Amino acid sequence: MGIYSFWIFDRHCNCIFDREWTLASNSASGTINSKQTEEDAKLLYGMIFSLRSITQKLSKGSVKNDIRSISTGKYRVHTYCTASGLWFVLLSDFKQQSYTQILQYIYSHIYVKYVSNNLLSPYDFAENESEMRGQGTRKITNRNFISVLESFLAPMVNQ
Repeated sequence: MGIYSFWIFDRHCNCIFDREWTLASNSASGTINSKQTEEDAKLLYGMIFSLRSITQKLSKGSVKNDIRSISTGKYRVHTYCTASGLWFVLLSDFKQQSYTQILQYIYSHIYVKYVSNNLLSPYDFAENESEMRGQGTRKITNRNFISVLESFLAPMVNQ
C-alpha cells in the first residue's frame, strides 16, 4: 500500500479534512471526515507542530529549516505548509521517498480550484474564537473537491 491517509489542517490547528484508506485492494475503502479520527488528528498535528518548532529553534540565522518528511520504521509522514498556514499531510509506507510535489499539486490545483475559489466555502473554517486551537468542527464537504482528490490519489493508494 502506498498511501495510508491524507489530512488538511488550517491555521488554527483544526483538522478540516481527513481521508483514510483501509484496504490496499480497494481505493474506495476507508473513511472521509470521520469523527473517530479526531484524536489521531490532534496527535498528528501536535507531533508536526512540536518538531517544526524544534527545527526552527535549532536553525541558525535567517536560514529557514522546515520539516518535509518524518520517518519511522513502518511509515513516513510527508508535510507541506502553505503561506496561509494550511498544512497538507500525507501518511505513506516507509518506501516512499517524497510526496512534496504531490502535496504542492493538491494545494495549487485541487484545493485552490475547488475550495479557495468556491464562494460558498468559508475562508476561515473556525467560526468563532472558541474554535481556535484545535477545537473546530467544520470540515471540507465539497463533493467536487473530494471526488477530484480521490481520483488523483487512487493510483497511489494501490502502489
